[in-house]
Amino acid sequence: MRRKAKGARAERDLLDKLWRNGIAAVRVAGSGSSGHPASDVIAGYRGRIAVIEVKTTSKETVYIPSEEVVSMKRLADLLGGECWFAVKFSSDRGKFYILRMDDARELNSGSVAIDLSIARSKGLSIEEFARAIRA
Repeated sequence: MRRKAKGARAERDLLDKLWRNGIAAVRVAGSGSSGHPASDVIAGYRGRIAVIEVKTTSKETVYIPSEEVVSMKRLADLLGGECWFAVKFSSDRGKFYILRMDDARELNSGSVAIDLSIARSKGLSIEEFARAIRA
């Protein structure tokens, strides 16, 4: 149960930070529990939509299962949006890195992996993400 609470807390934290940066956002509670395409957060600004899967980890790499990747791709396609990952590494002071799906490392299984070095080199801060969405 602790893992779910930690993830929900990270989702609420991201939501608050997006709103403070002028990006409308909603959290999809229980996003992985229905048979419908879903992601953790849907955010946007004036018609530009971001479907965001939020992950937090105490390790150096986070893995996103293939089912979640397929689900968010399908949702983004239906909404006309873009797929993003928001990753929070506790070893990096809990800072969020927001990456396009294409910046994650795709594994043979269809799942994706994001390590701290990829996050630091390709990830956007929340402020940079907000500017990109508003552009």
